[in-house]
Amino acid sequence: MSTMNATHKPTRLLRMEWWRWRMSPGKGLLLALFGAAAVVAVWRLFMGLGAATGLNDSMPWGLWKIYDVVVVVPLGATGFVMAFIRYFTPGGERYEYLNRRAVIWAAIMYLSMGVRLAFDIGIPWRIIYPIVRGGNLHSPLFEIAWCVFLYLIVLFFENISRVAEEQKRPWVKKADHLLHKILPGFVLVGVMLSTMHHSSLGTLFMITGKRMDPLWYHPWLNYVFLLTSIATGMGMMMVIEHLTSRYYKIKFETDLLARLAPWVAGILSFVLAWRLGAMAAEGQIGQIFVPRVETALWWAEILLGYVAPIAILFSRARFTQKGLFAGGLLTVLGMIALRLNVGFTALMDALGAQYTPSVPEILFSVGATAGTVVIYTWFVETLPSILGPRERETEGLEAVGD
Repeated sequence: MSTMNATHKPTRLLRMEWWRWRMSPGKGLLLALFGAAAVVAVWRLFMGLGAATGLNDSMPWGLWKIYDVVVVVPLGATGFVMAFIRYFTPGGERYEYLNRRAVIWAAIMYLSMGVRLAFDIGIPWRIIYPIVRGGNLHSPLFEIAWCVFLYLIVLFFENISRVAEEQKRPWVKKADHLLHKILPGFVLVGVMLSTMHHSSLGTLFMITGKRMDPLWYHPWLNYVFLLTSIATGMGMMMVIEHLTSRYYKIKFETDLLARLAPWVAGILSFVLAWRLGAMAAEGQIGQIFVPRVETALWWAEILLGYVAPIAILFSRARFTQKGLFAGGLLTVLGMIALRLNVGFTALMDALGAQYTPSVPEILFSVGATAGTVVIYTWFVETLPSILGPRERETEGLEAVGD
């Protein structure tokens, strides 16, 4: 009888140990912020955008559009940049485990962006309308919606192997082997989709033309957005690696990331020269010396987001963990400053708009960002192959960073 019972044990299609994640004080703080964002989201659903945000008729695009979409999307540029390096550059296989962390972070950021955007539009469940009901084929927003939707499918296939590697079933191994053969094709499609929607985010603001403040006006702003997204993809990877290596006590890939540093610095140098050249061609270069708040914000963006990371990442500091982290972080902050300035500073005065983000708006954006970090730690601790074989030298995945 016992033998018969043993042969009828319930089986699962995929075997996974889903809860390896461990709480820590740092994660507890992030979860508290995440919970606060969830409360704001529920409040917004019942009370409306007017009660939850500082939006008005003069400024219909606020923090939840400019930060939670225009900024958050390039924070996920790690996915297409590192995947391209992994599959289409000489010696790219050395970046395998960096790419694993890059694509899972990208998937989390893109999904997070979609959820955040749903709460910003008038009727949240209509976020799928561009996909299921179509739209204006000439609209940059319509292109962005479709590119992001298709890129999420690509990210799914790029990440599903991490689950397959936890399985011992022969059919799963065979399916994963087949996926690895066709994965470069998915990656190539993902790179194409990413270049399209990252540049289209800049196109959204080009419709304002020269009404935009001359400090940020650029006739090819879409390519400025694309190039800074590529630099941010590599810079963000330096930040992620620094925090992941310290938190989980794994090796920091100094050699591999140091090879990327001159590319980041080179892209930033080109963008900076191109922006200054465009201002000079428009006869507006003198605007950088006019004493006003906008000028101060422009100088802060240029010095901290361009000059400083260029100096660090071209110097010998790029061969140190601290140097790579500092250069990467400043690159990311420079991208954030550019997009916030284009979305707010460059337009509000020209359009006569009045807007101050409400406390719930800020709390939602901060909490949602905290939530992405928590979700990243969950995936890393649940799927050890994201960290790679070097992690197995330790006694498990429990974080020791707090």
